[in-house]
Amino acid sequence: MSMRNILIGLGAGLAAALLFAGLVSGTALALPLFILSPLPIAIAGLGFGTYSAAAAAAVASAMIGLAIGHLAGGLYFILFAAPVAWAAHLVGLSRPDDAVPGGRQWFPLDNVLVRAALVTGAAVVVTGFLLGYNPEALVSQTVSVLKDWLAQSSADGMAPTEAEIEPLVRFNIALMPFTSASLTLGILVLATWLGARIARMSGLLAREWTPLWAVVLPQSAALFFGLAFIVSLLPGVPGQIAGAFAGAMGFAFALTGFGLLHAMLNGKAARPLLLFLVYALSFFLLPLGIMAVVGLADTALQFRARRFAARSGIS
Repeated sequence: MSMRNILIGLGAGLAAALLFAGLVSGTALALPLFILSPLPIAIAGLGFGTYSAAAAAAVASAMIGLAIGHLAGGLYFILFAAPVAWAAHLVGLSRPDDAVPGGRQWFPLDNVLVRAALVTGAAVVVTGFLLGYNPEALVSQTVSVLKDWLAQSSADGMAPTEAEIEPLVRFNIALMPFTSASLTLGILVLATWLGARIARMSGLLAREWTPLWAVVLPQSAALFFGLAFIVSLLPGVPGQIAGAFAGAMGFAFALTGFGLLHAMLNGKAARPLLLFLVYALSFFLLPLGIMAVVGLADTALQFRARRFAARSGIS
C-alpha cells in the first residue's frame, strides 16, 4: 500500500464531493456534474489501486455528509461511492496465468457487470428503507404538488384535475424501484468505463483492453432476472425489493443488447453513423425494455459467445 496512492485517493474523493455539490447549485450543469461525481473514485481505483479507491469513496462521502447532511453522505456512499470503488477493484482483479509465461487471468467483465447490477439493486433497496419509501404517500404528495403547479401555470384555468393526474403519477411511482436501480447502474457503469478510458490514456490501466460491447451476460443472470421480474409483480414490499433487482439486471441486459448491435455492425463502414442513429432513437422510440429483451435473447442464443473469442479487458 503506497502512501502516494492513498493521497491521490483523498484528492479524488474531494473532487467527487465537489462534483456532487453541483447538484445543489440549481444550474444547468447540476445534473451532469452529479452524474460524473463517481468518476474520480473510478479513476483512483483503476489507475492507483483498491486502497486509493477506498480512500476516495470514504472522503467523498464524509465531505458530502459534513457539507449537506449525514444522511446525504451515507446515501452517496451506499449508492455510488462504495459500488464504483468495488467495481474498479473487480476490473483490476487478476491472478497469474499458468498457461502463459508472465501472463495474467483477469476477472471476467460479464461477472463484473452482474455483480455491479446485484450491488446496485441492494443499494437501492437499502436506500428505500432508510428514506422510508411509501408509494401511497408519494402519490398523494406528488399529485398535490403537480395540481397546484399546473393550476398556477394554466393561463386559461383549464388545469387537469386530481383524478386526471393521479393515474400517471401512480404509474411512474410504481416503476420507481425499476427506474431508480436502472439509473443508478447507468451512472456506475458510465463512471467505471470513463475511468478506465482515462486511466488507459494516462498509461495507468494495467488490464488489457477489450471492447465492452463484447460482454455477454451468463445464463444464470437471465434466470435471476426472470425470477426477480416475476416477484416484482407481487404487491407490497416483496415486489418493490424484487423490482429494484429486476431494474438493475434489466439495465445490464439492455447494455448487452446495445452490445449486440455493436457486434453486428463491426467492420461496416457505416457503423459509427448507424450506432449514433440507434442511440439517438433509443431516447424516443426504443425503450430500454426492448434492448433488454435483445440482450436476453443474445444470452439465450449465445450469438456472440460463438462468434467472438473471449478476451480480457474493458472498453
